[in-house]
Amino acid sequence: MSLATSTTPSALTRPLLPATAARPATHWIDHIWFAPLVLTVLCGSLFFYGLNIGQLYRTETLRAILGAEFLRNGDWIVPRLYGEPLFTKPPGMYAAIALASWPFGRVTEATARLPSAVAATITVLLFYWYFRRQTGKVGGLIAAVILPLNIMWLDKAPSAEIDMLQVAWVAAAIIFLLRALEADEEGHGGGIWWMAAVLCVAGGVLTKWTAPAFFYGTAIPLLWCRGRLRLLWGRQHLCSAAVGASICIGWAVLAVSRTGWEVFYNTVSREALMRLSPAHHDRPYPWVETLAHPLILFAANLPWSVCLFWALRPSFARLWDERGRRLLQALHCWIWPNLLFWSSIPEHATRHSFPLCAGMTGMAAMVWIAWLDGRLKWPVRWIRPISVLVGMAMFWVGLKLVFLHGVVPSRNDTREPREKAAQIAAAVPESATLYLFRLKDEGIMFYYGRPVRRLHGIEHLPSSGEPLYCILEKTEWEGYDQSRPAEAVLWLRDEQGSEIVLARFTDLQPHDDGS
Repeated sequence: MSLATSTTPSALTRPLLPATAARPATHWIDHIWFAPLVLTVLCGSLFFYGLNIGQLYRTETLRAILGAEFLRNGDWIVPRLYGEPLFTKPPGMYAAIALASWPFGRVTEATARLPSAVAATITVLLFYWYFRRQTGKVGGLIAAVILPLNIMWLDKAPSAEIDMLQVAWVAAAIIFLLRALEADEEGHGGGIWWMAAVLCVAGGVLTKWTAPAFFYGTAIPLLWCRGRLRLLWGRQHLCSAAVGASICIGWAVLAVSRTGWEVFYNTVSREALMRLSPAHHDRPYPWVETLAHPLILFAANLPWSVCLFWALRPSFARLWDERGRRLLQALHCWIWPNLLFWSSIPEHATRHSFPLCAGMTGMAAMVWIAWLDGRLKWPVRWIRPISVLVGMAMFWVGLKLVFLHGVVPSRNDTREPREKAAQIAAAVPESATLYLFRLKDEGIMFYYGRPVRRLHGIEHLPSSGEPLYCILEKTEWEGYDQSRPAEAVLWLRDEQGSEIVLARFTDLQPHDDGS
C-alpha cells in the first residue's frame, strides 16, 4: 500500500525519506540527539547570538523605555511613558522585558531583545513537536528549521519589538487548538488543550490585542469545514474562554482603577477604530494597499511563499494520508481567512500580519516533506532537495551574521542616540528630573536612563528653588515668552534630524502659601 493512501499507524510513523535517495539523512535523524543539536545550533545562532549588538532602533527604544519604567516604579499593570499612562499596547511585552532585565537591575539592549529570542525559540520547538507528531521526525525537523528562515524573522527575531512575542502566542494557540481537536476526535475530551489554547490567546491579548482575530479567524473556518462548529458552544471551550477573558478583564479593571476609565477607553478605542474601521481612519480607504497587501506579505515570507504554488494544487492533498490532509486543511484555514481579514482592514502594516507567516511556512514545510520523501516530483534534476535545504539553512545563518555585524550596528550611525543622551546626562545634575513637552524621541531618552516626565506646557513646570532642566523642540523654544527666565544649555538634533534644545530654568521659586 502506498504512503499516499495508507492510514495505518505504521504508515504514519515510518521515516519519510526514501531509502534510495536519503538513507544517510534518515540514519542521522534517527539519533536521539540529532534534532536537539540542530535546533540548538539554529536557535542559538539566529536568535541568541548578537543580542547586544547595535543600539536599540526606532520603536525598540519605546518598548525598552516602558520596560525600564516597570522596573523603576514597580507598577507592572499600567504602561507609563514619562509618567503618563500609555495604553496603545497592553503591558505584556514591557513586563517580559522587565522580567528579563530584573536580575541585572536595568534594561539593556540584550535584555530588551531577550523575550523575542525566547519567543522565537518556543515557536520553533512547537512546530517541531506538532509536525513531528503529524508527519514524523523528518517532517518535524524540516518545519522547525525552515520556520525562521525568512525575511520577516531576519529582523524581528531577535528585536525588542512586540511582533515576535505575538507570533509565539498565536502559533501556540493554534497548535494547541489542533491538538484539542485531535483529542476530542479520539474521545479524550481535549479540555486541557482547549485551556492551553485560550490562555495563549489571553497572552496575545495582553501583548498586542490582536490574538483573538487570528485564533478565531482560524478556528471558525476549520471547525466549519470539519462540521464541528458546535465545539465553540461546548463546555470545554466556554470554560476556557471564561478563564482567558477573566484574566484580560482583570488586568483592564486594575488598569482602570489606577488611571480612570476615560484615559483607558479613549486610547484603546482610538487605536482599535483607527486600524479596523475605515470611517475612523485618518485617510480614505486605501484600495491600492488592500490589493497589494497579500503580495507584500508573500514577499516578506520569501523564499517559502513560493512553495505555496505547489500546495494549492488539488492533487497535492491527495499525496497525503488522512492525518496529513487534516494538517494541510488546518494550515489553509490559518492562512486564507486571516489574509482576507488583514487585507481588508484599512491598516496594512506587514508586521500586523506577521503571525500568518508561520502558517505559510508550515504549508511550505509540507511541500518540502513531499519533495524529500519522493511523493512530489522535485523540479531540479541536478541537485538533491536535501542539499538545497541544508544549503539554504547555512546561507541564512551566514546572512544573519552579515545582518548582525553589518546592518544592525550602522542603523543608528546618523541618529547617535547613546552619544546625545550622554551629552544631556553630562549637563543635567544626576538628582534632577528632566522634563519634556512635545518631544517624541524615545531613543535618546532611553539611553539617558534617568527619570523623565512629560508636561503639557512650560506653564506646568513645578515651583522649585532649584534649577529645572527641560528638553524643548526648536519651535517651542523660539515661541517661549521668557515669562520665566531660561537659558539654552545645549543644542542637539533628535533622531529625526530636528533641532532640540536643553534649557535650564533658574529662577523658579516655591509658591508662598500665605502662612
